[in-house]
Amino acid sequence: MTVYHGATVVLRICNLLAEGKIQKEYLGLLTGDTNEQTFYTKNFPITTNAGVATDDETLVDVFTRPATGGETFTELDDDGSDFDITGATGAVVVEEAANQGGDAGKFLSISYYTTADVSRGQGATIDFNRDLQIIHELGSDAPKELSAGQYEISGTIEALYITRDMLGKVLSIEDFYKTLTSFSMYLYPNGNTAGQPYIKVGSATFHGGTVKAGLKTILANNLKFKGTALSIGTV
Repeated sequence: MTVYHGATVVLRICNLLAEGKIQKEYLGLLTGDTNEQTFYTKNFPITTNAGVATDDETLVDVFTRPATGGETFTELDDDGSDFDITGATGAVVVEEAANQGGDAGKFLSISYYTTADVSRGQGATIDFNRDLQIIHELGSDAPKELSAGQYEISGTIEALYITRDMLGKVLSIEDFYKTLTSFSMYLYPNGNTAGQPYIKVGSATFHGGTVKAGLKTILANNLKFKGTALSIGTV
C-alpha cells in the first residue's frame, strides 16, 4: 500500500485519441428558415485528437436525421459550405445551404474530441493495492508482479472545487443529459510541476462527504473516491 498526503487533484473531461470521440451528441433541431443557425456542444473546447483547440471542420462529424422516418444519419460536408465551428466556444454554425425548407425539424448531432479541466482539489490521501499474479514463463513458475496494467485505487479528497455546470458530471454516475460521465481524474502527489509524478484514474465514482454551495463555487469536503488507475507517469 502506498499513501500520499497533500496531493493535488485535477478532474478533466477527456475524449481524445485514446478515449475516442464523443459520438453523435445531440445539438438541436434545424429551423429550415434559410438562415444561419448556431448551436453549441455540451463540452468545449472542440479539440484535435491531441487536445488542442481547433476550428478545423474536417476534425468533427456533423449529422442530420429526419424527425420521423427512421434512424438514418446524413453527414454534412466538412468543407465549410454546410457548417463552421469555433473550437474555443464549442459553436457549430449551420450555413444557409444546409438549413433550407426541407431541413425544418431535422435533428442535428456532432461527433468531436474535447478535453478540459473541470475541477481542482487539495489534500488528497491515496491508497492503492495490487496483488501478485502468476505469469507462466518457460523454465519458471515463480509469481511476478505486473509492472503495468489496471488496478483499483481509492482515497479521500479533503477539498474539491467544482463549478455548477460540472456538478452533475463530477459527483454523479450520470450527467444532466443522462449520459455516462466522461472524465479522467489526475492525481499529483507532489504538485503538477514538470518532473513530478501523476496517476491517471478512470471510472471514478464518489461518495460521502459534504457539499457547500457559495456564490462563486461549490466545495465538496472529505469526498471519498474509487476508480481504476490507468497509468502512472511524470508531468
